[in-house]
Amino acid sequence: MRRSLLSAIALLLGSLAAMPVHAQVDWANYQQRAVELLQQYFRMDTSNPPGNERRAADFFCGLLNAEGIECQIFDVAPDRANAYARLRGDGSKRPIILLNHTDVVQADAGQWSVPPFSGEIRNGSVYGRGAQDMKSEGMLQAMVMIALKREGILLSRDVIFLAVADEEVAAKGTEWMIANQRGLIADAEYLINEGGENLLKEGKAPFWGVDVINEGGENLLKEGKAPFWGVDVAEKATYWLRLTARGEAGHGSVPDPNSAPNRLARALARVVDYQTPLRVLPIAQQQICDEAHVAYPKEANRLCRLKENLRDASFRKRVTENPDWNYLLRNTISLTVLRGGPQTNVIPSQAVAELDVRLLPGEDPNQFLAEIRRVVADESISIEPITRLRVPNSSPVDNELWQVFTEVVARHYPEARVSPRLISSYTENQIYRQLGIAAYGFCPFVSTEEEAQTPHGNDERIGIVRFQRGLPLLFDVVARIAGAQAQ
Repeated sequence: MRRSLLSAIALLLGSLAAMPVHAQVDWANYQQRAVELLQQYFRMDTSNPPGNERRAADFFCGLLNAEGIECQIFDVAPDRANAYARLRGDGSKRPIILLNHTDVVQADAGQWSVPPFSGEIRNGSVYGRGAQDMKSEGMLQAMVMIALKREGILLSRDVIFLAVADEEVAAKGTEWMIANQRGLIADAEYLINEGGENLLKEGKAPFWGVDVINEGGENLLKEGKAPFWGVDVAEKATYWLRLTARGEAGHGSVPDPNSAPNRLARALARVVDYQTPLRVLPIAQQQICDEAHVAYPKEANRLCRLKENLRDASFRKRVTENPDWNYLLRNTISLTVLRGGPQTNVIPSQAVAELDVRLLPGEDPNQFLAEIRRVVADESISIEPITRLRVPNSSPVDNELWQVFTEVVARHYPEARVSPRLISSYTENQIYRQLGIAAYGFCPFVSTEEEAQTPHGNDERIGIVRFQRGLPLLFDVVARIAGAQAQ
């Protein structure tokens, strides 16, 4: 009898250990509190410029210190600060960093239906600048820290919470940490940062990618909604260029065909019409192939062999006309800034244009600059980089964290597919990878098509239910990669 009882207890303990960590937590109170705190966070205007992120650092450290999680504030500039907290593990594995940025882009209140820093709830969504980029995910990261502490999760690795200032403009918060407190972060093995949106779409098979972690509930699948997800493992490099034409000033009533604005206009016409060469990187091929199996099964064979099939002009046209595929296959150029004279009747002596260039990983910026000078074909127009190039890099898809991503996604969404993703925009993951940290973009919630259009736009918002469901998902990822049971 005693042996049978001991066997039963061992079996029970084994089954409990096999349960998802999040299944053993009562999430209702955490989720409700997360929404209340998110509203408070939205009410802090951390528009950058000027930032004023010190208030956000105070907010997070006050929250975490109250839970017995020691949190430090590091001032990086007047009224600008980072928040840093660390839950200690047994040291058998290297730490993981939960990274978020506390600054947001500016908002034109006149274009919003609610005040952009109100945290107002309307039709089941919380409105606020940063709802998608990235105050919501930062709030979930803080709640994960609190849940790990309250639930007494034994850790094999330290879990670091790092909320930085100035991501949207100059990365001062991250650069300051590396220059002044490198020892607090450089020993980390993994990092989870913001990731691209996980879209709800019609269909049966969810597509997932790692750099983003998905959120959503079984009811979404029953309704025929399929989260289309990717985990970001690499980003294109930002390489902004400034073109400057100079000439003689004059009266607008006497046209000068060789004026600075005219020469610049002719050069820009050549630039915007120029099609950069196509290049199929392995990550881009896998990303498009995975998407094809989900969304375009009849085209999967052709889309999974891009190098071969892009030789066909009609197929190439169809692929490159898809903006979500085109940027994956080439360096891109967007004309974003034009400056001339302040008066209509004055021909200015100088005209300036700026190009937002994004380079694929592995591209030589000097070679690209020479290419643009050839296209401009006007030696009198100066072309100079205006940003410091960060060489593109990537994170692997064959490590322990990647395995956790795939297992957690499979547990929450059995039909889902996890796929690596190359994104067009810059994130600070590129900086942390240079420290030897495998960094991923991983968004723990899903978004509707409408919500996905709001980052940096008007009426930025997040659905309350979708936000709340992201909490156990992110907790599950962190507890599995950092929990002592993972050993």
